[in-house]
Amino acid sequence: MSYRINTGLKGAHPTLQICDATTGSVRVAWEYPREPAELTEEERELFHLRREEAIHDLFRRLFLLTTEQYLKGDLDEPPRLGAWRRRGRS
Repeated sequence: MSYRINTGLKGAHPTLQICDATTGSVRVAWEYPREPAELTEEERELFHLRREEAIHDLFRRLFLLTTEQYLKGDLDEPPRLGAWRRRGRS
């Protein structure tokens, strides 16, 4: 299964959308959380925790999408941990 990946910016906030290339169905949609204006210090700390949680959720969803591809046989071999780091050293 191949995917079409759409990225962009809404203002200064990144967005990501991963769609199935054949059906066009959206598999992952994500937008970087925007910080509301006029927050108290406590609300700002909570917002930053929610923002960090949203980023972790994105990576969890991408992991599940990759795992689904592997289990369906769409990947030739499982992705290697840290492979992106080793490529640059060769």
